[in-house]
This record gives sequence, C-alpha cells and structure tokens, in this order.
Amino acid sequence: MSRRALVGIVLIAIIVSAANAKLVDDGTIIKNVIVISPERATPLAHAVVAIRDGKIAAIGTDLVAGAHAKVIDGRGGFLIPGLIDSHVHVGNQGPLDDDAIDKHPDLLTAYRAQLPRSYLAFGFTTIVDLDLKPDTLSWFNAAPVHPNFCSCGRGVRIVGSYMALKPPKDAAAANAANIVYEPNTKDWPADLDPNDYSPARAVARARDAGAICLKTFIEPGFGGAAHWPTPKPETLAALREEAKRSGLVFVVHANAVESWRAAIAAHADVVAHGLWHWDGNKMNSTPPPEARDVIKAAAKNGIAVQPTLRCTYGDLSIFDKSLMNDPRFGDALPRSVVAYLKSDEGKAAQAAVTNEYKQAIAQLIGKDVSPLKAMSVGSERASATLRLMVDENVRLLFGTDTPSNEGIGNPSGLNGRLELSHWIDSGASLPRILRAATIDNATAFGFSDRGTVEVGKRADLLLLRQNPLQTIAAYDSIDTIFLNGEPHARASLVAK
Repeated sequence: MSRRALVGIVLIAIIVSAANAKLVDDGTIIKNVIVISPERATPLAHAVVAIRDGKIAAIGTDLVAGAHAKVIDGRGGFLIPGLIDSHVHVGNQGPLDDDAIDKHPDLLTAYRAQLPRSYLAFGFTTIVDLDLKPDTLSWFNAAPVHPNFCSCGRGVRIVGSYMALKPPKDAAAANAANIVYEPNTKDWPADLDPNDYSPARAVARARDAGAICLKTFIEPGFGGAAHWPTPKPETLAALREEAKRSGLVFVVHANAVESWRAAIAAHADVVAHGLWHWDGNKMNSTPPPEARDVIKAAAKNGIAVQPTLRCTYGDLSIFDKSLMNDPRFGDALPRSVVAYLKSDEGKAAQAAVTNEYKQAIAQLIGKDVSPLKAMSVGSERASATLRLMVDENVRLLFGTDTPSNEGIGNPSGLNGRLELSHWIDSGASLPRILRAATIDNATAFGFSDRGTVEVGKRADLLLLRQNPLQTIAAYDSIDTIFLNGEPHARASLVAK
C-alpha cells in the first residue's frame, strides 16, 4: 500500500470517528479520566463525563466538547462518586473544651468556619448528622461551600438514660432533648402531659426538623462504666412503627452485645456502631460466641451496621498525642486551633482529660493496668468484630461518629480518612469500602440521586490521582472535589 493511500485511510477514519462523536456544547466536560463507580463491573477507561445544571448529563468515550463547554482535563485520573459519611455530629465542639471556648471564642468561630471545608477536602460531599443540635444548621449552611447536609433531627431519649440522665425542667427542655415518656418514669415533671411525649410525638418532632431518619439510644453504660435504663421493647417497637409510617430510616445506637440484641429485636434498619462491649474479662479482645451470634443475626435480618471504629481508635489520643504529628492534622483544623492545642494552655486542658480517664480506668479495671493498654482493648475488639462482619457479609455502611468525643482524636474530614484505613486493616476489601461509602450509604438512607457516577445523578464527584481499587492511599490523592458540578481544588479547601 502506498504512503498516499495509507494517509487517506487514516483521514477517513478520523472523519468517521468525528462524525460519530457526540458533541456537548455547554456545561462542564471532564475528559481523560477512568470512571470507577460501584455499580460498574469494570472501570471505564478514557472516559469523558459531561455535567450540566449540577447533574451528570452524559458519560462516554466519544464525547466531544463544543465551543461553549468548560473543559477540565483529568489527565488519566480516577473519577469516583463523592463519599458519604452517614454518622456525624456537626454540632459537637471536637477538640475545644468549654473553658477554651469561653476564654477564646474566636477558636470556635475558626473551627466552625473550617469544618464544612474539611469534610470536603477529605472527599465527603454528603454527611448525615444523627443527633442534630438546634443551632447547627444556622452556622453550617451559612458557610460559602459545604457538603450536602442531612440529619435524623434530634435523637430520641428516655428520662434517666444515656444523654438524658436528669428529668427535663420544662416543656422546652423536654422538646429539645426529644424525650419519650415511658409508664412509671421516675421523677417525671408533674406539669408535663405524658401524651405530649409519646413515640409518635417524638417522631413528629424529628420529621418537622426535616429528618430523613430517626435515631434512638440503647446504651446500658459502656461496658459497666455506668448503669442506665434503656428503652422498653414496646417503646422501641412504637418508634420503629412510627418511623416507618413517616418514611424515616430507623437508626439505633448500640455497641454492646445486649444492646445489639435489643436493636435486632426492634428491627432496626441501621445499628449506628460496631461491637466492642460484652461480659467477661475486660482486657480480653477476642470476641466471645455471643458476639459472633449477634453479628450473624444482624446479617440474617439484613440490618446494616456502621462500624465507627474511630469511636475507639480516636479515644487513644487521650493518652497518645501522636495524631497531632500527622501532616494531615493541619489540613483538617485551622492553624489557630492547632496552635492552641500545642500551647501550654491547650496541653494543660488535655492533661486534665487524661487524668480523668486514668482515674476512671483505675476504678473500672485496676490501678496496675496501663491506661493506654486498657483503652486499646476497645479498638482491638472493634476491629476484630468488623472482621467477623466482613466474613458474615453484614451490610456495612461508612460512618465515623465524628467527633465521638471531645479531644484531638476525631478531626472532621481526617477522621473519615483514618476510618478508611482501619477498615482495610480489619479485612474489608477496597471495593467493599468504596461501596460502603457511596452506593450502600446512598441506598440505606434513601439518596437515589447520588452514590454512583451515572447519568442523571448529582455531580458530586472526586478526581483522584491513584486508583482506589488498588490502594487505600488513593484517598490521599484527591485532586479536585466536584460539588453539585462545581470544581473545587483540594488545596483551596484545606485549613489555613
């Protein structure tokens, strides 16, 4: 074949290819990417994704940008759905204690201003607050850029139980705590009509706050550290029925064998924690048969579980401050907050918390046990039971309970990245982790418009430089966060 003939064939191929290409004349085009989405059997290489009006308009390998389209060259990166953290507590003050906030209110202002950006910087484009505090929405939604925010409204409590140890002073306090009256409740205020605090009214209060889910607590006392009443089975059944009637996902706080049993019996949709409390030797991290049994029961009944390993691993920072040496710590928290935490004043505040925990551990376990070793048992148990959940194919949902406690251990955004590493260390596969933080969370909480990279879905996307199906370190390689179709360089979202 002559050179002239060969050139002609190549030109014809180019013309035919151009003729078959689909022109996208407006919106945003992301080209040269590998699309990884949990509903796909295999990644789509050499992909082009078109975005219009905040949604994914087209996906293919033959899309061509028109004159009016904005083009973003992904340069061989990996495009995945934005991550969902389905267990956060945005209104908690995290690393700042009450004294710090009273003395330095500017620190709380700086912390709140950065918090929404930190979630985005670490890839979380949707978060679900499981116990909404009254003032949270006002400051969170005022942020110029923030993740999609959903909640369960205020969690449901019974008087004398976890997070409602004292009876309410008046109706305002009872409503704010979303109290449910149970017959023969001790110290129930005489001026409060029990009918106003039925399960139906509690669900209505959550629903009126815009809730997508309903949360209640089955917490007998953190493995014997306290002894609290828990909701009666009939109360749980009524809450479950009312939540179902209102179209709300029924979420139950539980982290002990006995509370898991109660949550399963109540037909919870989601258990909001992993499993790390059971009877017996408090220093033994090997799950007993009864722990295995409730995990199998959760799998059999199709109940989803949020392992929330950072609840236990984050608490280790009470004794081990090495997290502050992680370069990513400064990405999550403002410099002013980090400076305070490293100051003499901040160290003194942390030391006071450390001493409180030392005393509690000495009373509960013994003076001769290393406090850090005693605290490590919880994280060892949480990882061990997550391995069992993986083996039993429990429906796993990604959630962090950020911040699960005051202190440095649960920085917003970074806490999710650390949770990802705990999952891989506990035997979860990379594809399963991606599913749990995207499509599985979306399905469990009714987000039909996100969780995958598909036409018609929200354009909440992450552009990574590494493959999340090959290494967990890919989540450290976020280049760009797309929120409702708008691109945000990660560097523009990290703390300053």
